Amino acid sequence: MSDAVRPSGEAPHGTSLLPADLTDDQLDAAPVLDSIDALLIEDLSEDEDDAFAAALES
Repeated sequence: MSDAVRPSGEAPHGTSLLPADLTDDQLDAAPVLDSIDALLIEDLSEDEDDAFAAALES
């Protein structure tokens, strides 16, 4: 006997797997960073810090 899961119905597929757009109410309730400094991570090496800064600028 197999341990495979038997299909229990319609599985999501195609565009139904994509995230939905946020509503205006959800956008209004979303947290907002006061400053980009909130993203700073302590104890990064200089190379890691440079890579992180470059990623934020892109």
